[in-house]
Amino acid sequence: MRTYICLPGAWMGAWSWSFVIERLRAAGHDARALPFRGVGERAAELSPDLDNDVFLADTIAYLEKEDLRNIVLVGHSFGSLIASMVTDRIPERIGHLVILDGGIAQDGQSIFGRIPPEIVAKRRKLIKVVNGTEVLPHAPVGSLIIDDPELAAWTHRHLTPHPLACYTRPITMHHPAGNGRPMTYIACTKPRYPVSAGTHERVQQMPHIRFRPIEAGHNCIISAPELVTRELLEIPQ
Repeated sequence: MRTYICLPGAWMGAWSWSFVIERLRAAGHDARALPFRGVGERAAELSPDLDNDVFLADTIAYLEKEDLRNIVLVGHSFGSLIASMVTDRIPERIGHLVILDGGIAQDGQSIFGRIPPEIVAKRRKLIKVVNGTEVLPHAPVGSLIIDDPELAAWTHRHLTPHPLACYTRPITMHHPAGNGRPMTYIACTKPRYPVSAGTHERVQQMPHIRFRPIEAGHNCIISAPELVTRELLEIPQ
């Protein structure tokens, strides 16, 4: 039995992993998804002090409280940033790091400093203030890259605003990507997500990262949970 800890993308909560979690558990594994403070199931906790460092500290505190070791830590999209930061800080608890169609975290870089500038400009125009906190509102239903209209609508109803600071504040990384732990990158290729432009090619030039393309859209944990589960179950021990 392995332990999978799954972190959600922006605007999402633990609910986004539910289809994958149930399949991992059916295969006999301990699988859990953690919502970030102020987002998803914890949206009521939104406050101005939330940023990536808070999410990092919360995730580390959970792993230490539960005394989890040798885990498969999986981050979808935005969640991959937090997963990478966790692995940077406490590699002794990580058996394998999985980035699911996210970026490769770099010291001193913010998300807005990494993604294409034209996308940054569009997102900056959407900024709102909720509960005294600058946030990025969730995207329209048509941008979710989920073909099933009912599934897309269900997903959209669950989305909540995301703290803007997570996108604008540079992060601190003390080690190269993966911090010496085994690492897999799952790339969504059908279609490719514009925010991840160029990331797939860069990852393939990094020999320490196991690269696994899948024919699914960016929100594959919702639209193609079978494919994601298969890839997670096939991660080398």
